[in-house]
Amino acid sequence: MRFVPIGVTRDTDATEYLRPDDFSNKRYDGVQLRADRQENPVVIMRSKETDPLRWKVVYGYSQVFFRSLAEAVEFCNSRGFRLVKEQLESCEEIPRGL
Repeated sequence: MRFVPIGVTRDTDATEYLRPDDFSNKRYDGVQLRADRQENPVVIMRSKETDPLRWKVVYGYSQVFFRSLAEAVEFCNSRGFRLVKEQLESCEEIPRGL
């Protein structure tokens, strides 16, 4: 796993060479990579545990938790966090029930 601190990097090309799984750890899997308006990475992550708030969105130094992937995606869309184009196909692989 490559360590790239979210919120510290200001490289405008950051989302081009990062992958969602670069942010995975022993508790969370990186599922979807997005970018904010300043091209900083935004990651949707899924907990490996079965806690009630399984999904989280990490952007900058903030973390927001959700019960479903649909809620996390809606949050990202409402904040203008765009989906990185290379990730479009991989998003369809996520089971809808999670």
